[in-house]
Amino acid sequence: MSILDFIFYKKSYLYIFNFLLGVSLAFGFEPFNIPFLSILVIGLYFLINDLVLKKKLQNQYNTFFCNGLFFGFGFFLLSMYWVSNSILEYDPNLFYVSIIILIIFPLSLSIFFGLMQMTNAFFWDESNSKIFYFSSIWIIFEFLRSKLFTGLPWNLIGYSWSWSLEYSQTVSILGTYGLGLLTVFCSACLFSFVSNKKNKIYFLIGIIILGSIYLFGFLRINNHEKINSKNELRIVHTYLDQKDKWTKDSIDKTAAMGSSNLITIFPETSLGFDSNRPKNWVVGYIRKDENNFFNSITYMGYTYDKKILVPFGEYFPFSRLINNFFPESSFFKNELTKGSNNQSFPINLSPFICYEIIFPSFVRKNVSNDTNLLVNISNDGWFGNFSGPKQHFVHAQFRSIELGIPMVRSSNKGISGLISPVGKIMNVTESSKTDYLDVKIPKKLGMTTYREYGNIFTYFLIVLFFIIGYATRSK
Repeated sequence: MSILDFIFYKKSYLYIFNFLLGVSLAFGFEPFNIPFLSILVIGLYFLINDLVLKKKLQNQYNTFFCNGLFFGFGFFLLSMYWVSNSILEYDPNLFYVSIIILIIFPLSLSIFFGLMQMTNAFFWDESNSKIFYFSSIWIIFEFLRSKLFTGLPWNLIGYSWSWSLEYSQTVSILGTYGLGLLTVFCSACLFSFVSNKKNKIYFLIGIIILGSIYLFGFLRINNHEKINSKNELRIVHTYLDQKDKWTKDSIDKTAAMGSSNLITIFPETSLGFDSNRPKNWVVGYIRKDENNFFNSITYMGYTYDKKILVPFGEYFPFSRLINNFFPESSFFKNELTKGSNNQSFPINLSPFICYEIIFPSFVRKNVSNDTNLLVNISNDGWFGNFSGPKQHFVHAQFRSIELGIPMVRSSNKGISGLISPVGKIMNVTESSKTDYLDVKIPKKLGMTTYREYGNIFTYFLIVLFFIIGYATRSK
């Protein structure tokens, strides 16, 4: 019995194989970063779909859905297990809750893969149209995952190239979703040749695109002339447990690292409730306004309130409705309030708090032609010392590449440092100690294609792929 015969001997074996494929895909992301692994895994996943069709399994839609569900569960289980660590940081006695979250959270996200596969089942046939449909549908569901239910664009397939600064440069044109679209398309092209030796042209197209992407990135990096502006600033990094972060001693030690001369960036909420600090400090603190609390930044007399709050961490969905039914309950009284969409801040800086930085379109819309520096402050102390903080830093790195604007990042228990406008990590702190960096800020690049047009070219490619898929299927 061959391996394929064994996998399809029972549906349970098929689902286990898809689960293992999903787990394998996670090794292509931070902190593992195995080169080209996403190309291999996506290709195998594409072949499995093809084999399901050829085996003529009963209830094909159900099989596709379950394949997607198990694949997604494996991927999110390994790549986002660290989310459950926040419960242990909050209260170690709630370890049983963290176990529930460890299972429920990735299972919920895997539904997107399940529905994606059901859509694939509708379009899948023996023609090569599936190459184009498969690529487009994958990215459409990444867009949906980024928008629905507050959105979570974490570990999009484009981030699987974070191991290569050259390949990552493509996001300056197409954005992270566009790079993901090309990744899935190239993988499907290469592996379509495995299932059908007549598809030499698709194999060649995949190789040409991958080669062209690398060449573009190589030339962009090597042609980038590093020019520092006259501006110098200080990045403060802290390594404090959640229970110690807001003690008077910790706040005093953190504030003591501020400079009277240099602009100083402090981590998210690191200075407690006190915003009475020197004006040249970019201060992360909790702002109280009557009965509302905001996760805020203050700088030069301006205040920025966080606009995208973490669900179940900083606010509870439907809490207002629940408070109407249970007005005496204090459980939902301590949630934070979302910042206004219309806020003023010094035009040369664009501030982003914590996971606001993972939303590509949000970041793009909140920079202007006068923005010379992206500022991201975060508290990664909730998520351990391994996967979560490293993935968060990579997401921030991709925003600099997309927009061609340097970024400073100040974090507690994460990664703090300076990122160049082409995504090169210029300075970085050791995450395991409290320290600061004095850095010179490089000048931003000229307007990037992504900063000018956003995802419009990715949308165009998705529509084009559907048209080509339809034409190929009809033929």
